[in-house]
Amino acid sequence: MHALTLAWHTFLAFFPPDLSPSYLRYVWLPVLQTIGMASAGMLVALCLGIPLAAYVGTRAPGWQSVVGVLSALRAIPDLTLAILAVVIVGLGPAAGITALAVFYTAMVGKVFAELFLAAPQAPLESLRSTGAPRLAVAIFGLIPLTLADLLTFGSYAFECAMRASVIVGAVGAGGIGTELVGAVSGLDYPRATTLIVILALLVTFVDTLGWFMRKNPRLALVLFPAGLATMLLNPPQVFVLRHALVTFAAMFPPLLDARALAALPVLLWQTLEIAVGGTILALLLAIPLALCAARNVVHAVVVAAVRRVLDISRAVPEIVWGLIFVVTAGIGPLAGALALGIHSAGVLGKLFAEAFENVAAAPVRALEATGAKRLAIVAFGIVPLAIGPLAVHTMFRLEWNVRAATVVGMIGAGGIGEALYNAQQHMHYQSMTAYVVATWLLVVLADVAGERVRRRLGWNNETT
Repeated sequence: MHALTLAWHTFLAFFPPDLSPSYLRYVWLPVLQTIGMASAGMLVALCLGIPLAAYVGTRAPGWQSVVGVLSALRAIPDLTLAILAVVIVGLGPAAGITALAVFYTAMVGKVFAELFLAAPQAPLESLRSTGAPRLAVAIFGLIPLTLADLLTFGSYAFECAMRASVIVGAVGAGGIGTELVGAVSGLDYPRATTLIVILALLVTFVDTLGWFMRKNPRLALVLFPAGLATMLLNPPQVFVLRHALVTFAAMFPPLLDARALAALPVLLWQTLEIAVGGTILALLLAIPLALCAARNVVHAVVVAAVRRVLDISRAVPEIVWGLIFVVTAGIGPLAGALALGIHSAGVLGKLFAEAFENVAAAPVRALEATGAKRLAIVAFGIVPLAIGPLAVHTMFRLEWNVRAATVVGMIGAGGIGEALYNAQQHMHYQSMTAYVVATWLLVVLADVAGERVRRRLGWNNETT
């Protein structure tokens, strides 16, 4: 009872938000920094990630090795990448851009590659039979066949890059992240609420922009001026190559003392509990919400209302949800699973809804022509047609939640995140590298599970 009372008073402390003119005048610069960092990071990620995904999607020689490298990069937590970026380029948005570019190149490359691998094989085989080279197969086959899902995930990745500012901002990369972490740490909850509302509005804007981009893909070009301008206006403050090399050298070989090694299995199990529990909770919430957010399933009024709920759910970063649930549910894996579940429900709800909207119209119309009721059309038409993208997004989210579990672990949710954060804070770089490797192994396990799901459902044809 005392815990519930404390949680309620903490919740009330977040309201009303600080909407004073002086604060709103102050906060516009961090907002622009966040948009700029996300645009610049995604610009680099798309320029590098799409060619890598096409290389994998056409099963070019050594494509499995490319997948392995992308998985390895994505296994490194955002916070670790940001710290390393600050070491190389100094404080400020340049460090944030660097961290986001590395992480989202791997993210875009891996997920786009999986969408390419899940593409229908018959049209691709027809194209290959004409003697078309791999580049032509990618440009005229893979990309047109998966364009709707590529745009859906691309707009979601842009949202992720803005939310990731909370993580990279925690170590001095600027943007809303620095302001939000400072507000929460300083118990200035009304300003934290203002920043969360701004994040929700940004997510809503990107969600709307993503819908328009699916109608007109050329709108994606808005990333170029915003990204280039941000990179030009925020050059690296410092580039101390010698210091960076010394720091990197101190990270190897990965090493844990006997006590830390004995505790590692428990930490890994807690991390898996958080990730798997959060993903299951997200699925239970996301599937019905996604059906209520799909424009080809329910009325537009319902779609608008449910999508705003999904926007708010995913606009609040995992680490902020974690802080809320650590207060309400207590320290431990349950708080982490709840945080990842609520945030991931917003993510998967959006992606699932758009996967339902992207299904081929002809089979659905054929079902409607038989006089089938709406529920039957959804259950036997729309959902089965969208099962490929749904599985890809779910397995990707499980991998993501393994990494996110390390982040929420840093604020009291348990798991390997707390140990990783302590190693970073005390500059125990060999221990930090060992924990990063352990996290990487967990991501590889999730990746292997996703591969087996695709093979079982026949999405991975190994012919070249």
